[in-house]
Formats: sequence, structure tokens, C-alpha cells
Amino acid sequence: MPPSPASRLILPPPRTLLTRRSFIQRVGSTAALLVAGSFLGDCGGAGFATSPNGGPTGRVKGTVRDLQGTPQHVGRVYVLTDAGLNNGQYADVDAAGNYDLGPVSVGACQIRYWGGNQADVPETFDNPVRITVQENQTVEVNFQIQLGGLDGHDHEIYAGDFFYQEQPAGVPNATVTVPLGDTVCWYNVGHHVHTVTGGPWGDSGDIPRIGNFMWTANQLGTFPYRCTYHSPDMQAILQVVPA
Repeated sequence: MPPSPASRLILPPPRTLLTRRSFIQRVGSTAALLVAGSFLGDCGGAGFATSPNGGPTGRVKGTVRDLQGTPQHVGRVYVLTDAGLNNGQYADVDAAGNYDLGPVSVGACQIRYWGGNQADVPETFDNPVRITVQENQTVEVNFQIQLGGLDGHDHEIYAGDFFYQEQPAGVPNATVTVPLGDTVCWYNVGHHVHTVTGGPWGDSGDIPRIGNFMWTANQLGTFPYRCTYHSPDMQAILQVVPA
């Protein structure tokens, strides 16, 4: 028989080197409806009532508080694979500042807080947070956030192993459309070094794990790009349209 459930507290550790910038995507109509339910509803919700793969599970839950320690009813928490892919499992933060992802597949994964254009995790804390889920065990991941003052004209694309994915829940290796003048950040959530090669920016150079590459869209057009190490598996398109 497995051991009795035990809590394990994981706090995102402070970083001594700032390796990324917070970016909040401008959501489309479908995503906006989902976010509205998260931010304006009275109760939290969750995607996937059971493990997506039907195998053994543990549990992941935690709290969302501001830097002063006050619980905040803002945002949504996602499960990412160990490679960084967002496969749609999430929980909304409830009125008490708590979330519960319910059953999560056993193994290494990442937990990511997303606050729309209302809140974000400060640069000095990891987001996403890497954890290991064990069968019948509970992992607690607590997030500290800062409210307000966020730019709705920035877009975040995760570079994982081996895909690009617009956040919070875009289609891997798809076309991402951004208005002229907006900023795009590619953030490496994988284990391997990746690049963002192509388009008017040319080449990002090597992006290490938890590193990033940023480009402000200063030219209209449709720009295919790829990872020089993992193409053709890892390639996508950025489309820049009039603002």
C-alpha cells in the first residue's frame, strides 16, 4: 500500500539573476470568455476532473497572495508538462485565494500562474514552478503576485521541448497574430537550449533554460521561424498585422 498522503510545501525561490520579463497576452474572444469566468465568478473552477492520461495521480493545490500576504481572488493556475507544454489542465483561484488542481499525473511537471492583465508573479520568483508529483501525495505550490499596472500589449510564447506555444493556452507550433508595435517574448521552459530564428529579428542566439528573447513588432508581415537545433519539429509562424 502507498504511504499516507503527506503535504509538501514548495515556494518559488527568489532569483539572484532576472532572466525573464512578465508578459501578458492580449486574449481573443474565446479566451476572454474563459478568463471572465475565472476573474468575475464567485467560485473557482477546474479543467480535467481526473488525470488526463488515466494513470496514477497525486494532488496539487496552493494559495495566491499579494506581496503583503493578503489572499487574492485573481487568476488561473495551469499544469504544464515537464517539457513545458500547456495541455489545458487548470484551476481558477477562488474567493479565499486558494486553488486546487485536483488529480495531477504522477511525475515531473510545471505549475504556472496566469493573471491576465490584472496580476503577475514578480520577476524575482519562478513562474512556472517545477515540481514532482508522487502517487497519493499532495504538493502545495504557493504564489506571490503583484496586482495592476500590466501591459495588455505584450505576448508570451513558450519555447519548450520541442514546440512553441502562445500562453496561456495556444496551439503548439501554430500561427500567433500580434498587432504592430506589440512586444513578443519567447521564454524557454524546456530542458534544452533553443533558438528563435527567422523573421526581421534574424536570430535570437542560444536561449538557455529560463532565459528569454524579446522582439517588438516593428514590421508588418508573416514570418516563419524555427529552432536551429530542433527544426523541423520546432517551428511556427508570427504574423504582424496593423494595430
